[in-house]
Amino acid sequence: MYRTLEIGPDKLPLRRRIFWRSFALMLLLIIGITMTAIFSQTRNFHNASKTFYVTQAQLMTMQLPDQILWNDKIGLLQRLQRTVDSDSAIAYAYLSVNGSPLVHTFDNGFPQDLVGLSTPYDKIIAYRTIIDQDNQIFDHIMTDIATTQAVLHFGLRHSELNRRAWQDLQQILTMAFLALCLGAALSCQIAHVTTSEVEEATIGLYRERRFLQSVIDGVVDPIRVLNTNKEIIMLNRSAQTELGNEDCLGEKCRECDNGNGNNDNECPFETVRRTQQPVRILQHRRDKEDTLSIYEIEASPLINNGQFDGMVSTARNITDRLRLEASLDEKESRLLYMSNHDLLTNLPNRVLFRNRLNQAIARNHEGSHVVLLFIGLDRFTKINESLGREIGDNTLTQAAERFHNCLAENQILARLGGDEFAVIMEDCRHPQDAAKTAKKLLEQLTEPIHVQPNEIYLTASIGISSYPQDGESPKTLMSHADIAMTRAKSEGKDRYQFFEREMTQTTKRVFELENDLRKAVARNELRVYYQPQIQLDSQQITGMEALVRWQHPQRGLISPADFIPLAEETGLIVSIGEWVLRQACQQVAMWHDQGLPAVTVAVNLSPLQFRHKALVRNVAKTLKETGINPACLELEVTESMIMDSIDKSTATMIELTELGAGLAIDDFGTGYSSLSYLRYFPLTKLKIDKSFIERVTSDEHDAALATSVIALAHSLNLKVVAEGIEHEDQVQFLVKRSCHQGQGFLFSRPVPAEDMEQLLRQIQ
Repeated sequence: MYRTLEIGPDKLPLRRRIFWRSFALMLLLIIGITMTAIFSQTRNFHNASKTFYVTQAQLMTMQLPDQILWNDKIGLLQRLQRTVDSDSAIAYAYLSVNGSPLVHTFDNGFPQDLVGLSTPYDKIIAYRTIIDQDNQIFDHIMTDIATTQAVLHFGLRHSELNRRAWQDLQQILTMAFLALCLGAALSCQIAHVTTSEVEEATIGLYRERRFLQSVIDGVVDPIRVLNTNKEIIMLNRSAQTELGNEDCLGEKCRECDNGNGNNDNECPFETVRRTQQPVRILQHRRDKEDTLSIYEIEASPLINNGQFDGMVSTARNITDRLRLEASLDEKESRLLYMSNHDLLTNLPNRVLFRNRLNQAIARNHEGSHVVLLFIGLDRFTKINESLGREIGDNTLTQAAERFHNCLAENQILARLGGDEFAVIMEDCRHPQDAAKTAKKLLEQLTEPIHVQPNEIYLTASIGISSYPQDGESPKTLMSHADIAMTRAKSEGKDRYQFFEREMTQTTKRVFELENDLRKAVARNELRVYYQPQIQLDSQQITGMEALVRWQHPQRGLISPADFIPLAEETGLIVSIGEWVLRQACQQVAMWHDQGLPAVTVAVNLSPLQFRHKALVRNVAKTLKETGINPACLELEVTESMIMDSIDKSTATMIELTELGAGLAIDDFGTGYSSLSYLRYFPLTKLKIDKSFIERVTSDEHDAALATSVIALAHSLNLKVVAEGIEHEDQVQFLVKRSCHQGQGFLFSRPVPAEDMEQLLRQIQ
């Protein structure tokens, strides 16, 4: 089951909500604009009106001086009356001299309240608010008339100004109403379009989820899907019925097991997360009535962008199947046998093996040892990936049969899971006995395993621990044997290795080193050193190779040989490689800005970094952000890297050269490559491995190989760089054969950026 949004038949409430929300937003916007306009209009209208009439009064004062001087009262009265009649807002107008009226437009005589009213001595224009006997309000404007002692008076009806202001406000409100209607229509359209899109997307999602649910509900076996936190995010009807809980989504898988978990049961989630491969295991479960059931669990990882994102598992109750296979008299013993043995090889499984190891330790007596051999098939996952799981299962079956046939009757062989087997040897008195048994096991794989139509060659690595010196509990013995097996694999495979106490310290150191390495970039502990590349005929620096070093705060300067393999194993090499590339480009750009000679910097690409899908994008971004000339960057790859997947490698190299960067094959001659392909690769340089250079003057075979590589590079129009030059006679040998460049301790060891800068300044 799954949680989904219930979609009812009536979509109108959603449409209404969208309409009212959008309409409310528009309404608030319109109200805000309208209120702002109203307040602005109300505040500014009277001031604008006064300014207008003051201007009109000033214009009149320019026309009246002559009439006043001639005492033309009739003409003055007519002019004032025309002004009053032309504008309904002007209630009256009159001229006064020393506060006494000269002429006026009052019908009922000059009001006594206005006698003596004049402008102050220090102002040409003055304002007054006057209320007459009828409580009418007038804005009274007084303006001095130049060259005379007369003052022009205007009375403005306050009510008329308010009426005009109200007319303007009506226009604003009308426009606001129209905007409101338009907003309502627009809100309707938004609600319609949005609701249609939401309905369409929701219905599509609902149908997809219903289809997926119907598919898994059609499976009889219980199916669960867990996220990385072991929380159930999907399950089918069978799983829901099994759990007896209608709503267990989001719960931990252990909580959903209803207490049926058993410490002896292997956790499929942890196995899948560790291996990131499909697994098949058995679990013993007891229900509330204490009835034993045996489940076959098939679990597969959910991979998202290369990362573990959860697990999907099916749990098949095989109890009835096992009971049908067993006879009535042997039912319980058969069930117990199958639950304690590997179904593929019929060998004891991990549960029975741990039990037998406990018994062997309990039976052990003084002077003898219980020896544990931990067997891991080398590179077995390649068989499953290339030939398929069916052939892989047949291969495991034949390998198990060979192991079993070479062991003594009292020696117990078990399959622990995957490609791992284990052997218990009791009453072992000498380490040589364990070594002999390990050799016999390895010899069983010298002949190929035939799985038609294939001949499969296998090797194995064996780790050996013994009781009591290597541990006193099955868990410790198995852990130490596993560590010894890992050491055997790391030292070349196809061999056996006794556990040694220092291995745990080594494992601990590697673990601590890995943790420190994950923090090294953030803590600014990595350093970039530079080794000059010399033009051999002129002895001038023409380039350099950027090499990473790790300045550990406690362990000091750590060699790349100690941490680069670990970085490649953990995937940290990608981020470290990107950091080295950026640091080297920034440093070259800085030297260029300082006016130092432009030289090429070579940066090594690891296999993981070369295969990373974002490589070209990251290189382009680094070139752009640092501002370095792309011709000053050279990327070094190895033969095995580009030959691993020729089509993809060629496409990647072409994209890199299109950025303007150069490409060089590093350690040429140590890997494998086809000359027919080599001529088509967009390379600019070959670097001869130092293993050929160090004996070039003393070994005729190495001299011939170096000469051949130089000639090959010339025929392909490639530059040649010889690595590891330590003696002058090597330089002379290379110059005679027209080797272009070289690097090595003869010229300079890898040095920090400060020392490299001094070398460049010597060139300058």
